[in-house]
Amino acid sequence: MTSTRRRPGSAALLGSWLLIVVALIGCGPPTDQESIQISGPTMGTYYVVQVADPPAGLTAHELKQAVETILDRVIAEISTYEPESELSRFNQNRSTDWVPVSANLVEIVAESLELSRLTDGTYDPTIGPLVNLWGFGAQGRVAEPPTAAAVAAAAERVGFDQLAWRAEPPALRKARPDLYLDLSSLGEGYGADLIADFLESRGLDHYLVAVAGTLRVKGLNTRGTPWAIAIEEPTPGYRAVHRIIQIGDGALSTSGDYRNYFEHEDRRYSHQIDPRTGEPVFHRVASVTVVGESATSVDGLATALMVLGDERGPALAEAEGIAAYFILRGDDDDFESWATPAFEALFD
Repeated sequence: MTSTRRRPGSAALLGSWLLIVVALIGCGPPTDQESIQISGPTMGTYYVVQVADPPAGLTAHELKQAVETILDRVIAEISTYEPESELSRFNQNRSTDWVPVSANLVEIVAESLELSRLTDGTYDPTIGPLVNLWGFGAQGRVAEPPTAAAVAAAAERVGFDQLAWRAEPPALRKARPDLYLDLSSLGEGYGADLIADFLESRGLDHYLVAVAGTLRVKGLNTRGTPWAIAIEEPTPGYRAVHRIIQIGDGALSTSGDYRNYFEHEDRRYSHQIDPRTGEPVFHRVASVTVVGESATSVDGLATALMVLGDERGPALAEAEGIAAYFILRGDDDDFESWATPAFEALFD
């Protein structure tokens, strides 16, 4: 490990997003190469898309319309904040029979359940009751921790083995009527993947897509070099770049406990909730960054490894060949960093 001195509500996510953008496009010599850059709010956070060397005729207005249509579609499919989204309607449905849903929703649920199996349920898409109880969901914030009885009652409704899916015809089924899904940990990556797919369908080979802390990149930036991505130093109320990396063509996501939290009686309660305990995590891991091919996949993996903690997380990542970078709290406000062999092979 190496030592260096020294998630998210919408405003905090905006800060992290701005830091990433600065690292990506705010350095290096000026260039005459054309580019299109757009940005805006989405999913309680912000997105940014930059296309280097765009084809003649593509305008920022056209690109922004297309990108925001895609992001609106993601919200309409999986947002728990929109009562009429497809996921909200499924959550409200008390049937324990097969419920017809879109193929897109089945696909993202299948991805979430694969992560659940990989982590023995430490990652769980049915964690919604606990997310809401602790004030990190659609029901709004809380000022103090819930009672042990309330946590136990919510935890009874959590269990990925109570959810089933089928591809043909696409449908989901609950084992109990009050099952409540929360797919927020995949939403940013899902949106980034859909935008990247759209850009490639238009023949665009040099782009960066960022939805909060999850990114997809391809090709080169306007300086003719691979896109540079910042891993943020995980200090609450403090903005600094911990490390800058270049991933080539691929995806990256960072998950941490240092932006979206509340404090009560000198204790910090993070939005990273462990379904095994029903409570926010308390361990040394401050953030996890995962690199891979799919933004949806690395988005979920970063969350899963974050919840697994400083022993099980690195062990699983190494065993599965995941390119992961852990920043852990050390003594005296220091940070220690540890990378899996797969991550070191990419950057060292």
